[in-house]
Amino acid sequence: MSPSPCDVSVVTVNWNGRAHLEKLLPSLEATVFGEVLVVDNGSIDSTRQKVGSEPILPSGIFSSPTANRVPPATWEPQRQEGDIFLFLGDDIVPCPVFLKEHRNSHASRNPLLATIVYTCWPHHFPRSSFLEYIGEQGWKFGFSLIDDPEDLPFNFFYTSNFSLSRHLFLSSGGFDESFENYGWEDMQLGLRLKKRGMQLVYNRRAVAYHHHHMNLASFVRPQHKVGRTAWRFYERHPETEDFLNIETVPRYSLQQRLKMWNLTWLCSLTENLDWPYLSTFYPDLMSYHYNRDIAERRDGPA
Repeated sequence: MSPSPCDVSVVTVNWNGRAHLEKLLPSLEATVFGEVLVVDNGSIDSTRQKVGSEPILPSGIFSSPTANRVPPATWEPQRQEGDIFLFLGDDIVPCPVFLKEHRNSHASRNPLLATIVYTCWPHHFPRSSFLEYIGEQGWKFGFSLIDDPEDLPFNFFYTSNFSLSRHLFLSSGGFDESFENYGWEDMQLGLRLKKRGMQLVYNRRAVAYHHHHMNLASFVRPQHKVGRTAWRFYERHPETEDFLNIETVPRYSLQQRLKMWNLTWLCSLTENLDWPYLSTFYPDLMSYHYNRDIAERRDGPA
């Protein structure tokens, strides 16, 4: 039996992001099949007033006691009514068929199914080799790396937009709140769900636009936190060592660090230019900024 028309709970977590909500909420208004719930993660801007004025019914906003926690850990699942939970980043703006495609993915299918859709930057964003790289090659997303859209591994479990059954999410215990920094809390849940039999599928017919401008400098800045949470992930799941390659992460010498910082600076200056084309260095740069904290936690401070 297909889901009923009002069975989707759309969840987005917001922290001081009223400007994002002004794009997201109207995009949901015409196509919503259920409730839209905005979790206020301790905002001090006018988020609450914004949501209260949106003509989306039913809708709600809940307060979280602590600001800037790992976003998905702060919402209150018992307040949701839908049979399907659809998580959206607050800086994501879906295309018109987005909710329909998510909903159709769950019609008459495996109750252990979860769905992601294609996420890219808006057309009006300036194009750059770096944005294309992190969107397709696995650092932000990795859609060009997908082999089988009907059976994705756990590391494609992106919290920017995914849907799954209420029962599957709640029975898993939800997100692990001990991940206090950004990164890996979504994949950790994806791994746990995979162990419970989750089938993760990719629906390319829907598109979500990521209204969050990034460049190389702003992206590499938090990568040490991502490396730190990767180590926490490894501590929780040592069986993933082959996937994470923890033991082969290099320890960088001072000379190597200076070289990589200079290369970061040079690539930042040229990422929007047709020449010199330095995108071939992106994999090494991303690995460096990500690996340095893993090596420190594995071997101790230098």
